[in-house]
Amino acid sequence: MHDETDATIQAEAERIFSAKKDWHRRQAQLPIQEKVRILLRMQRDDYPILLARGVLKPWEKPWNIEP
Repeated sequence: MHDETDATIQAEAERIFSAKKDWHRRQAQLPIQEKVRILLRMQRDDYPILLARGVLKPWEKPWNIEP
């Protein structure tokens, strides 16, 4: 039973890492404009969380631009 559980966990871990590797490969193929758009969206999404933790330094604030 223990070996079966280990095998199941190992198979799931391999599936997850393979999917992550594929995702990174697809991200690397994106045009630079799309990468910047994603970065800006992540900055805006994370801003309220970071702001709630305290005062942000100038380089921690989202860029005020649109791609």
